[in-house]
Amino acid sequence: MNRFRGLLLVAILVVLSVVVLTVSEFNILGFSRGGDSVLGLTLGLDLEGGTHLVYRVVPEDGREPTQDDMEGVRNIIDKRVNEFGVSEAKVQLLGGGAGTVPDRVLVQIPGQTGAAITLNFGSDAVSAQTLEDFFHDNLERPDAEVKQNENLSLTVQLDEIRAEVVDTDGTVLTPSEADAWREAVIDWFPVTLQVGYVLPEIVPPAGGDDTAVDSEPEETLPTLEEVQAAFASVDRSDAEIDQIEAAAGLFSILLKGVDTSTTDDEGNPILGEDQRILNALREIGTIQFVSNQGALTQWTLGGGVQEAKNLIGKTAQLEFRYRECGDLLPPSNDIPWPPDGLSDEEWINARCTDPAYFTESATEIDAADLDDAFPDVSGGAIPRPIVTLIFNDDGGDAFFDVTDRVARQGDRLAIYLDGEELVAPSAQAGISGGRAIIEGGSFTSEGVRTIAIQLRSGALPVGLDLIQERNVDAVLGKESLKRSLIAGGIGLVMLLMFMIAYYKIPGLVASIALVAYTIMLLAIFKMIPVTLTLSGAAAVILSLGFAIDANVLIAERTKEELRSGRGLLAAITAGFDRAWPSIRDGNFSTIIVALVLFWFGDRFSTSVMQGFALTLAIGVLLSMFTAFFASRLLLRLFATSAIGNNLHLFVPVRDRGQQDQQGESSVGGNA
Repeated sequence: MNRFRGLLLVAILVVLSVVVLTVSEFNILGFSRGGDSVLGLTLGLDLEGGTHLVYRVVPEDGREPTQDDMEGVRNIIDKRVNEFGVSEAKVQLLGGGAGTVPDRVLVQIPGQTGAAITLNFGSDAVSAQTLEDFFHDNLERPDAEVKQNENLSLTVQLDEIRAEVVDTDGTVLTPSEADAWREAVIDWFPVTLQVGYVLPEIVPPAGGDDTAVDSEPEETLPTLEEVQAAFASVDRSDAEIDQIEAAAGLFSILLKGVDTSTTDDEGNPILGEDQRILNALREIGTIQFVSNQGALTQWTLGGGVQEAKNLIGKTAQLEFRYRECGDLLPPSNDIPWPPDGLSDEEWINARCTDPAYFTESATEIDAADLDDAFPDVSGGAIPRPIVTLIFNDDGGDAFFDVTDRVARQGDRLAIYLDGEELVAPSAQAGISGGRAIIEGGSFTSEGVRTIAIQLRSGALPVGLDLIQERNVDAVLGKESLKRSLIAGGIGLVMLLMFMIAYYKIPGLVASIALVAYTIMLLAIFKMIPVTLTLSGAAAVILSLGFAIDANVLIAERTKEELRSGRGLLAAITAGFDRAWPSIRDGNFSTIIVALVLFWFGDRFSTSVMQGFALTLAIGVLLSMFTAFFASRLLLRLFATSAIGNNLHLFVPVRDRGQQDQQGESSVGGNA
């Protein structure tokens, strides 16, 4: 009964392993494994290809980097890429000679060869097909595929995006491909504005003196010439302006190349071109409404290599600034309020969002007090990606004080990452407990994960400039890899045929155990996951040799026991017992070597060595399980069946004559 339970357990493990390998990619309760590679296994850079990045270290204070700085850079980048889910990434310091400190960092990322751009035109003014045609025809990128998201934004999937290439002296050799595309999109797709003016309401002075009102000049709606002059004042004389209805003060404007960026190259807040145009239009009259269609309001690089580069190169400096918004009430009664001809509704929004009307100052919140950061989803009616922050006690107290001041004054708490504004929320009351969230309109699920990893891993001690980027083709290539797998399969079949032809029933058992071993081993590699490289594949083949060697030893020891006159079951038991010390010593010595290799690989950042050691250790441990559990159960099952009456089926071919001379022993003898 115990024998059948053991066989049932092995059968269940094999069936589960087959299911794991058959389903190329699965996601159960957030646990995801697999992909579009062979059997969904994680392949290394030499099998799958990937990206080769070289960064130059740029200390922010101008000093030369120290060895501690470089080790800190290597450890933080290694931590970031590991948390990002990049398997078998290689992080190595370059440039250090005798007595000198390395000044470059090499990062090799397998499998991260794609890229994505998320765009938002503020409406459905540009369709996915139109944008895809633009990338195909105008930007000459036939690999671009565009899809529309639920929030009307568009995502462009690309094979790769060429990054900015900088010389060692800081000279830009080749500009960023994405920056050129953004300018091309802005220049190509038109922006349509519709502006409606109204006559301002003239309030007569107290006392009912109508003559005072009559003495004021009569207010008129802006003319076409005045609107044209307003656009000329902001260097946009190219605007095509149409006065739809003069009596209603309604104008339609067609523009190309409107840049809505609110920060300059150094991350400082500036007025976007759309805001400057709107301010110029306000100076010539009272605006009733403004509609904007087609302006590029979002341009986010992400996915694949680009997301990994954003993750690696940013210093992740989190900064909290107190934003003092413009006054709701006028400073004095003789000043027109709201300023610049804004309506009350426009002022409520602009006082905290337009850099011309607010000021910012530092707060007591220190980013060093951040204990943890992780991606999350908001709990509203429409779930949105967010980043949850957890502060220590000092950070929690400072966060409460600042949010309490924000709530009492009606101001904002602006949160910046590397000088770029993430969000500037208000607060209804002071937030206690040391827990907060960051939420942004352009946040994506991949983006919040990247931000959380950056914050959690800490700031880089020095700056990094990407000086080299290239794609690495697989050493074998996909076609060569498939051919290698076919050749390996043919070799395995030939080995199984030899084992069955020579060792007969023990060979058949060894073949079944070897197939089960291979299936379970690949399933384990997929579930952990283990990254398969060329060295890892060599370790798999080596562990297969250990697995078949164990079965050969068992078969030979069983044959010797049968030759000595033991019964079949007794010979099988004694054969396993006699073979165990040899197999144990050989396998455990191999595992010790694997542990030593893994330690050296971890200490000297040699991921190839680590991958080989890990693959070999797992394979050897599993081979011991299949040899002394699965093989033993199967062999005893055959021995107790009708096949066990044919003793010659359990000895090799060359020993058949000698065994026949000894005669057949009873199946159960000495059992």
